[in-house]
Amino acid sequence: MVISRRTALGFIAGNAKATEKVYGEYKNLMFFVIASYVSNKSDCDDILSESFLKAMEHRSDLKDPGKLKPFLTSIAKNQAINFLKRNREASCSDVIDEIYGEDDHNNDVLALIEPLLSSKETIVTYLKAVFSYTWAEIVAETGIPESTARRLYESAKEKLRKGLL
Repeated sequence: MVISRRTALGFIAGNAKATEKVYGEYKNLMFFVIASYVSNKSDCDDILSESFLKAMEHRSDLKDPGKLKPFLTSIAKNQAINFLKRNREASCSDVIDEIYGEDDHNNDVLALIEPLLSSKETIVTYLKAVFSYTWAEIVAETGIPESTARRLYESAKEKLRKGLL
């Protein structure tokens, strides 16, 4: 089904039947956009609901009914990104504590490098520099492809050179 201009205007005006038609037409597209950022289906369902509620709250901001599709997909994308920001990866020290135990690593090194690097850079650098892991061991431990791990390590070294000098 293609949403007519009349239906889009009805959605903008708050018409319940038009809103239902818009949801029916665009929910799969919005879900696809969300799923391109978030892998858990349950989270995607929740984000879809939040996205459509947000679209209903801000529908009066949409001045051109021909822009309904980009309006909805933009909201879905932003809600997915906001979800990722709220649910960031565990801190690096939590990940390393989980792997090695709280007392089994040098907290001074971690405290020094963690603020300067991304989570992945910190983990790769820590495994390589502190524990002398091989690239194969880092790949096995983290699931990060070797080429990516090497690139992260090189990037981390450069950031550390700049940040620690």
